[in-house]
Amino acid sequence: MRTLLLATSLALATSLAAQTVDTLGGTNTAATRSNSAKASVFRCDQTVFLFDYEMYLNVPGPETLTFFLYRHHSRAGSYELEWTGSYQVAGGGGPAWYGIGPVGISLVEGNHYLIGVSWPGSLTYYYNPGTTNTPVSFGSWQRANTLTNPVPASYNVPTGVDVAVYHQRFTTIPTNAVDIVGTGCGAALAPRLVVSGGLAVGTTRKIEMVDADVNTLSVFSLALGSTAPTPTQVFGCDVWLPLANPIANSIQVTSAIGYAQVLFAVPANPAYSGLLLSAQNVVFGPTTAFTNALDLQIQ
Repeated sequence: MRTLLLATSLALATSLAAQTVDTLGGTNTAATRSNSAKASVFRCDQTVFLFDYEMYLNVPGPETLTFFLYRHHSRAGSYELEWTGSYQVAGGGGPAWYGIGPVGISLVEGNHYLIGVSWPGSLTYYYNPGTTNTPVSFGSWQRANTLTNPVPASYNVPTGVDVAVYHQRFTTIPTNAVDIVGTGCGAALAPRLVVSGGLAVGTTRKIEMVDADVNTLSVFSLALGSTAPTPTQVFGCDVWLPLANPIANSIQVTSAIGYAQVLFAVPANPAYSGLLLSAQNVVFGPTTAFTNALDLQIQ
């Protein structure tokens, strides 16, 4: 699957006009650290392929740089490691942009990502002070984080803000693999629906609902085809699913923190590539609440 995503991003990259480069931070502040990792949290508001990721460092001698990416459905909480890639610096490269080349990972709308680099030796990294919600083309910068080397399988991002905007550079390519449609409705805190990654042939993804009423019955619904051009009103909320199309339902009970998920497996059959789906949830709490909807295209 890694090969498929990389091939897809390489194909998209042939259109230079489609690429966007975001450069964050700067060299106002330099700091040297040994056996460590530095990363930033980003909120993703538009689904993109992360084609390339680099970090500006001063590497004085031979070093192993491990670039990494974590994902979580919300800004704070337990992020899961989704990708790593290593680069060997032979003999020291001095101050420069460092990366491993094409990455080919989807950043999916509605999620948060922790993206950075770790190293076992000693090197210098750079940053400028910043503020949360600093915009980038695919969303916004949220905060900095210092991790251990090697990075753990999961990492808990706290609620506060570390204002160091590391000198990072991202090359992304927009994609319509996942789009959020509408907003949640029917409760004081509207429930949200997100998907853990772009749907692709031969993969399994989590469709996650967060911020729902706790310990409550909910129904996950998945329909053939894109969301309707105009919603249907149900209990004063927008229902975006194409009601005339076949719909599959899964009943779940939310957890003590208002979370529920279903796993969606795409068969390893290229005939499914390009198939359009839509999803939306309803929660039967003190009031009936609906999530936002999702438009999904299998890659």
